[in-house]
Amino acid sequence: MSRAKARILCVDDHWNALIGRKMLLEASGYEVLQSTGGDEGLRLFLAHAVDAVVLDYQMPGMNGDVVAAKMKRINSQVPIMLLLAYGPLPKNKLRSVDTFLSKSQPPDILLSTLQNLVDRPKTFFHRWLDHWKDRIGN
Repeated sequence: MSRAKARILCVDDHWNALIGRKMLLEASGYEVLQSTGGDEGLRLFLAHAVDAVVLDYQMPGMNGDVVAAKMKRINSQVPIMLLLAYGPLPKNKLRSVDTFLSKSQPPDILLSTLQNLVDRPKTFFHRWLDHWKDRIGN
C-alpha cells in the first residue's frame, strides 16, 4: 500500500530548530524523519523512501552541501532544500540542491516552497521504487 502523506527527511544539528520544523511539517500533514547530523541523515536517506529533504547547511563534520551531493548520487530524483542561517553561498555550494531558503523566512514560505518540491512529478521508475520500498517495510 502506498503512503498517503509525503515523507520529509529533516537534517539539522540544532535540536530546537529540528523539532520546531518537525512539528510544523507534521501539523501541515507531512510524515517527518529527523536527523541531527549528516551521517545519520544519509543512513535514513538510504533506509527510507523520502519525497524531499530539508537540510541545514552549517553542521559539524559534514556541511549540508556535502550531504546533498552524496544524497543526489544515491537518488537524484529526491528534491533537496538547503537552509542557510547566513548570507548567500557561492554557486558551487548550491550545485546539488534544488532550492535554498534563509532560516529567517516565515513558516508559510518554507511550507509553500517544500510543497512545490514535493509536487514535482516523479519518473515512473522512482514511483515504482518508492512503492516497492514501502511494500518491504521501509
